[in-house]
Amino acid sequence: MAKNQPKLTDMTEILLQQVIQLEQTIKQSEKAHLETIEELSNIKVTVNVAELRQIEKEQRQRLQDDFKQFNREITKNNEELLKVHKAVSSKRLLYLIILNIFLFLITGFSLYMAVKNTIDKSEYELIVNEKAKLRNQLENVNQFFIENPKTTKFFKEWSQKQ
Repeated sequence: MAKNQPKLTDMTEILLQQVIQLEQTIKQSEKAHLETIEELSNIKVTVNVAELRQIEKEQRQRLQDDFKQFNREITKNNEELLKVHKAVSSKRLLYLIILNIFLFLITGFSLYMAVKNTIDKSEYELIVNEKAKLRNQLENVNQFFIENPKTTKFFKEWSQKQ
């Protein structure tokens, strides 16, 4: 089965029509470009330099005035805050200094008392040993008085005289 293929003449004719249409589109585009170029070349721009400089001066002056006003407000606020801060800070600082001195004195006194009342280990052992010896002597004396009632009676009389 043979398909219907387009003939060469038909294809040439279609190609020729498209080329003609392309040429017309290019001509229209060139015409539009030329018209735009002509309109742009007819536009005249005039710059008034004096007016621009005047606008620049006005804007610069306005900006400078705004900055000065802002600076005044900031300075005023800073001065007020500084006054409040100094008043509060000096009182707080004074209270903190007094509190620190008080705590330092208490700490020093506590250390002095702790060092003064410290008992050396060897001294403690001596006291414990002496206490044990004194108890032994006391027990010996008590035992002596129990075994010698006459001496006990004589001792009681002697101690009452003293």
